[in-house]
Amino acid sequence: MNFKRLIFGLMLFLGVSFGAKADTDTYFPYPLIPDSINVFQNRCNYLARHFWDFCDLKKAFSVKSKMAKEFNVYISVLRNAHPDSAIASVKRLNKALERQPADQLFFAQCAENLLYGDTAEVWIDELYLPFAEAVAANKKIDKASKARFAHQAEILRKSLPKGPAPSLPYTTREGEKRNLDNDSAQVLVVFFNDPDCDDCNLARIRLDADVSMTDLIKEGRAKIVSISLTEPDAAWKEAVASYPATWTVGANPDADLAIDLRPGPPDFYILDRNHRIHFKHLTIDQVLDVARQLKKR
Repeated sequence: MNFKRLIFGLMLFLGVSFGAKADTDTYFPYPLIPDSINVFQNRCNYLARHFWDFCDLKKAFSVKSKMAKEFNVYISVLRNAHPDSAIASVKRLNKALERQPADQLFFAQCAENLLYGDTAEVWIDELYLPFAEAVAANKKIDKASKARFAHQAEILRKSLPKGPAPSLPYTTREGEKRNLDNDSAQVLVVFFNDPDCDDCNLARIRLDADVSMTDLIKEGRAKIVSISLTEPDAAWKEAVASYPATWTVGANPDADLAIDLRPGPPDFYILDRNHRIHFKHLTIDQVLDVARQLKKR
C-alpha cells in the first residue's frame, strides 16, 4: 500500500493524466489536473475537490469492490492534500450521499478500516470524523450502525489533537474524588494503564526511573497523572501503593467512554498548560523523548 501510494504521488507530481481510456484499472475517469498547478499539495487539493466528478454515484456502488479500490485512492489523495481541502472534500462527498444511506454507510466503513480501526496504516482523526458524523446524522441508516458511529464521533470530538482535553473524573488511591480538569502543568503527562498489564508496569518503571522526567517534576514543569482503567477498589489500591509519591494516581473504569483510548493500556496523552491535547497515543519511548527535549530548553 505504501509503494502504491508513492507511485500514485509521483504520477500526480509529474502530471500523468488519469482517464478511463488511458488507465483501464480505474473504475471511472479521473479529472485532469491543469498543468498550471505544479505544486504537489496543490495538485492533491485540486484532485480532492474533483475526484468524483466523473463518477455516477447513483450507479457506481453496484460494484462495491471497485468502489472500495477507488476509495483507497481517494484517501491517498486526501492524505497528501491540505487538511482544509481534504475535510471539505469529505463533507461534499457525504452531502452527495445523504439520500443513499447504504452507500454512505459503505464508504464510512471503508474509512473506518483505513483511518480509524485496527487495520488502518495511520489514524487520521480529523479526516475520519466527518464520515462518522455523517452516518450518525443520517436518519435512514439503521440504529445499530448509527449508534456505533455516533459513539466514535463523540469520543473523537473530545480527543482531537490541539483541542481541549475532556473532563475526566477519577478517584485517587487516597479515596479523593478528583477531575483531570484540575490537573495542570507546563507538561501534563496522563498515563492510562492497568496494574495487571505487564507493558503498563514496564512503562511505569521506566517513567519513574527517567532522570529528565524526574527533574522536570521537581522543577514543577511537569506533572504525571496515572489513571487506571479499573474500579478504585481495595485490590487496586494495593496494586498502586508503590506508584511514585510524586504522581497523582487515580482510577476510572469508564475512562475510555470519555477519551479516545483505542490502543488500550498503556496509552499516554500530553496536555499543555492550557489543558489542550498536545500529543495523544504516545509510547513510553516517545514520552521520554519529549522529557529529554524539554529538559534541554
